[in-house]
Parts: sequence; C-alpha cells; structure tokens
Amino acid sequence: MIQPHRFNPCRSNRRRQTPRRGLAALVLVLALALLVGTFAIVIGKHAANSRKHERDQQMIALLESAIHTAQTIDNDLASDLRLPVDDKANVWIEVKLVDSDDQSKQIEATLVRNDRPGMSIRRQQRGNS
Repeated sequence: MIQPHRFNPCRSNRRRQTPRRGLAALVLVLALALLVGTFAIVIGKHAANSRKHERDQQMIALLESAIHTAQTIDNDLASDLRLPVDDKANVWIEVKLVDSDDQSKQIEATLVRNDRPGMSIRRQQRGNS
C-alpha cells in the first residue's frame, strides 16, 4: 500500500534554501575570480612598465654612446653623422650639432627606424662653456 503524501515543513524549507546556498557560492566564486583577475592585471602592467623602463634606459645609453663616438671622431661635427645600428632592420642613429637659443651648442642623437625618427636626446657639446 502506498502511503499518502504528508506535508513535512522541514523538507520543503530545505528545498528552498538550496538555491540560495548555490547563489551565495556563485557570488563568492565570481568575487574571487574578479580579485584574482585584478591582481593578474596589476602584476602584468607592472612587469610591462618595468620592461619599458629598462628598454628606454638602454636606448638612452646607446644614444649617449653615439654622441660620445661622434665627439671623438669629429670634435667640430661639421656635418651630420649617421651611425648604423642594424642594417638588416634599417635602424641607425643620426648625430648632429644643434644651435640653441643661448648660443651654446648641443649635440642631438636620434634613433631612426625605417626612415622614421624615434627617441632623441641632446647633450652639451664637449669643450663648450
């Protein structure tokens, strides 16, 4: 014989709480994923900025070396000087003498890639007061 269905308040109440626990767990998982994702983005940006800073420092050192080389080759630097960096990649450094407003002469070194100028620095010409 089949027992008649009896109402059990604890059982029906348990069924109603299950979706809420599942929803709370889902919200917790999403919050944790957001936290981990934000942390990963911050770490990635920091690493990218660090690499960019290091690359810029290497470029500045290369340009300063080009200025020093140009001064040792030609103390007057009568004409522009083109120093090759990588012929296959079409990269070179242009070094030229620049007259500034205060009558002091400066040497400018510009990194050129595929006929497009890039980073540039200026330094006081050695021997100028």
